[in-house]
Amino acid sequence: MTEQGTTEQRIAIVTGGSRGIGRAVAERLARDGYGVAIAYANNDAEANEVIAGIQATGGSAFAMRADVADERAVTALFDATEERFGGVDVVVNSAGIMILGPLADFDLDAFDRTVRTNLRGTYVVDQLAARRVRDGGAILNFSTSVVRTSPPNYS
Repeated sequence: MTEQGTTEQRIAIVTGGSRGIGRAVAERLARDGYGVAIAYANNDAEANEVIAGIQATGGSAFAMRADVADERAVTALFDATEERFGGVDVVVNSAGIMILGPLADFDLDAFDRTVRTNLRGTYVVDQLAARRVRDGGAILNFSTSVVRTSPPNYS
């Protein structure tokens, strides 16, 4: 509630929002009444499916392709979200990659892509979120973790 007694829609950005845990978070936030912006890396069809599902249930959402490790792309994501919804209250940073295969077969490009997305991406998103999330907002970071299992090729 604002001081005038009216309600304002809270707005969330969800990175990695087209798949897995990020998708589940985006859909839940939309069910809870949030306007949702999802950032995704590659798959337009999956992102469009999430948005269509949210909108079909009366939610408000849009998707934007954005490399979380690219500060210009993440700035554009925040800009687009603020333009569409008026601000950002919550950032859920769940984008991440896990390249599967025997460690002996990985090249440094695979390592660099993983570090770029999982480490630099977290830093870039969090730094912008710290600057732009409205007072009283929240910044959350998490990703899928493999616990108590040992899948083949989990290097």
